[in-house]
Amino acid sequence: MDLLRRLTIKNLLLNKKRTIVTIVGIILSVALITAVASMYMSAIGSLIAYEIRYKGDYHVEFRGVPVEDIESFEKNKDIEKMYLTQDIGYSELKESQNDYKPYVFVKAFSESSMKNLAVNLTEGRLPQNENEILIPTHLKTNGRVEFHVGDEITLNLGTRVGIDGNELTQENPFRPNDGEEFTYDARTGEMLSSENYDKSQEKIIDTRAKTYKIVGICERPSTGIEDYTAPGYTFITLLNEIHLKGKVDIFARYTKSALNQETFVTSKILDISEDSYKRVMYGYEFDDEEAWERSVAEFERAKYKVDINSYLMELEENPFNKDGDLKIVVVIICTIIIVTSVFCIKNSIDISITEKTKQYGMLRSIGATKKQIKKNVYFEAFALGVVGIPLGILSGFLASFILIKISNSFLEGMFTENFELVFSFSWIAVGVSILLGALTLWLSSVRSAKRASKITPIIAIRNSGDIKIKAKKLKTPKLISGIFGIGGEISYKNLKRNRKKYRTTVISIVVSVAVFIAIYFFSTFLFDEIKDEMSYNDYNLDVYLYYEDYEEDLNQILNLENIDEYAILKTIDAVVDKAKYSKEFLEVTKAQYADESELKGYVEIYSLGDAAYRNYLKELGLKYEDVKDKAILYNTVEAQIYDEYTNKMRSVKTERYGYKVGDTIQLINETENDEEQSERINLEIAKVTENRPFGIYQGLPALIVSDEFINQYEIALHNPHLVVYSSNPDKLQDEIEEIIKDKEFNLYNANENIRMMKNFFTLLSIFVYGFIIVISLIGVTNIFNTITTSMELRRSEFASLRSIGMTNKEFNRMIRLESLFMGLKSLLIGVTIGLGLSYLIYKYLKDEFIAIMKFEIPWIAIAISVVVVFLLITMIMKYSLGKIKKQNTIETIRNENI
Repeated sequence: MDLLRRLTIKNLLLNKKRTIVTIVGIILSVALITAVASMYMSAIGSLIAYEIRYKGDYHVEFRGVPVEDIESFEKNKDIEKMYLTQDIGYSELKESQNDYKPYVFVKAFSESSMKNLAVNLTEGRLPQNENEILIPTHLKTNGRVEFHVGDEITLNLGTRVGIDGNELTQENPFRPNDGEEFTYDARTGEMLSSENYDKSQEKIIDTRAKTYKIVGICERPSTGIEDYTAPGYTFITLLNEIHLKGKVDIFARYTKSALNQETFVTSKILDISEDSYKRVMYGYEFDDEEAWERSVAEFERAKYKVDINSYLMELEENPFNKDGDLKIVVVIICTIIIVTSVFCIKNSIDISITEKTKQYGMLRSIGATKKQIKKNVYFEAFALGVVGIPLGILSGFLASFILIKISNSFLEGMFTENFELVFSFSWIAVGVSILLGALTLWLSSVRSAKRASKITPIIAIRNSGDIKIKAKKLKTPKLISGIFGIGGEISYKNLKRNRKKYRTTVISIVVSVAVFIAIYFFSTFLFDEIKDEMSYNDYNLDVYLYYEDYEEDLNQILNLENIDEYAILKTIDAVVDKAKYSKEFLEVTKAQYADESELKGYVEIYSLGDAAYRNYLKELGLKYEDVKDKAILYNTVEAQIYDEYTNKMRSVKTERYGYKVGDTIQLINETENDEEQSERINLEIAKVTENRPFGIYQGLPALIVSDEFINQYEIALHNPHLVVYSSNPDKLQDEIEEIIKDKEFNLYNANENIRMMKNFFTLLSIFVYGFIIVISLIGVTNIFNTITTSMELRRSEFASLRSIGMTNKEFNRMIRLESLFMGLKSLLIGVTIGLGLSYLIYKYLKDEFIAIMKFEIPWIAIAISVVVVFLLITMIMKYSLGKIKKQNTIETIRNENI
């Protein structure tokens, strides 16, 4: 190791506190970068794991592959793995309660297919031979057909064909006879105009009886196996790979290199041109109609039918090219970290250079070149990075691991499927952290190195490089002299003559304040939006149950202990004919509707169930016999209006309609938007009220009627809903689900949804405020480092002032005034830049997410910045001065070096 490097290491060891603070800054910045990169890669990895679990571990599916072609797939170097399945046939399922899924569809999977094509067991085991079978859970919940593990079933399996004799597959939906005119296109599954369709237009031919033993129940197969429009419930058996005949489906997983050129590889297997494949599968050059038609014709002649697992392919092909919004967020966060960290580390190196000015001058005087001095500065940054970057990476991965564990506890129950984040160690994250950490150190040192290399021996030894004395500039304003006296004058002159030393501290504070204000503004806006979402859909209820087709369970549910109050809602959607609107409503909505004719008079007709209706009448002071054939108008709604003065949308409560007691409201019950079948309803208004019954959404007006009245209309009987007030909605939900567990239902627990939103809000708060805290810590270490070291460098100056008679009171006053001037200047610039960044964020959010919103100055962030900056400066100055006062004045003057 040469002399300069040894001197650098020695200086770092002698100035332990500054070195430690700088390394802490590097650790924080690299840890934050690592955590962000690791969380991003873990999120991508989690999405990949999720896709594989629920869709399957394959990239491209080739359907209808002759058995003799399997060998060509096995020898294809672009295919890493392949999984085989085979269609066995259809069987009628007469017990099915779903008119659109009247069949069982048996499909055979190889052993590897069962492990890799999203066959997820909920009960039992996988089939081990051709006589055993798996059934899906939605056979029971969707088809209302129940079998158990251990049952034996006999199926008459055959080929499903249409009226034209062409074979139909799971791609061809089944439509019960509903008067529509269509037949199936056997190739595309599209409906073609023909005579009235009924079940006799398709049939199952060439049937053979096959008995299976049910050995397991699995989750609903992925949409790649059974689309939601498929006519058959997929039963899975084991594929006999030894005696394969006919055609199979091949699910291929490509190699990494093949995945990067998927269109070329797949089109080659299909024996069509790559251009045609791109146009049909990805919609390339769709505007060229002639080329499109040629491509479709060629695609139809392909050797096999094809489907792609596009999302998994995109995730695995290039994880940095997916989830654009997330990627943008990551880039912005890393940029903020780098900018903040660059100033932190740069200031440390600048201070180190200032401290070693004489040393560099002496080295230059004995022959050190500019290049050697520059290399020495880079070596100092490298030495700091050798310690800081590895510790930062380890800290970042540890933080990422902890955050993922915390996140999963909050994410639990937020999704219908069990999605969870999976922590994965990523060399990409390590590489990104090292690269960005090194970039940060280089950016921090490049200017300092250039500055150090320009130091001349004479100026360096005289230590006058940072002192700029010009008589004109050193004149002190009379205002400062008048208010603050001699202390203020000295403070002001110190700031003027040592600009570079103070500039470092000012920049540190400016960057910290500006970044804090901008991030605080963004997070506040984000949280406000989430709070709005949490209050959206304001139903005043605890539990909502849609219970079509199992009213027989209703009495059992209503006898549960946790039901405090309930209503059984029946509804009719209607439009008010020739609606009479209130003047207030027309006034507040005039900006949206220039003409009253543009308004549509929507209204909901509700019945509450006899008990709830009578209680509601009691609250309103009405008698049942007087109003049973009339309606109570709940007329108060929230209208969204544009306030031109605040440039913002705001909610206004108003009465929508102008009807009064005794008026008759004419309604049109539009049946499937068919005016010829529309039903007219005339209702006399018995009362207009602001008292909203529970369970009714506040967004639209409502007409409350008796069950006796609404039961006259068949449409109201199809969609009954149970709404409940409960002292323990979570327990009630469990009890209701136990009663109706064998049926398909829709149950909404408001308490659970609010809890989930709060969990999400808390999780987001952890990430956002965690980021703000770490960025703030980087800023604090930066400020601490610059101020303490600057004070250390001025020991000789302070000793000289005290030696010529400056008292402790005057000295402390001078330092406080310096702190005040420095803080005010820093805050003035920092707050201005912070507000500018906040406004840029606002402009982006306004354009991207919200049409109308008002920019609000983040006063709280500014107040926090002011308090913290002055508190920090005061505490750090006090700490530094405490050390300086303990030193001997004469010895300090004699020894100018630290």
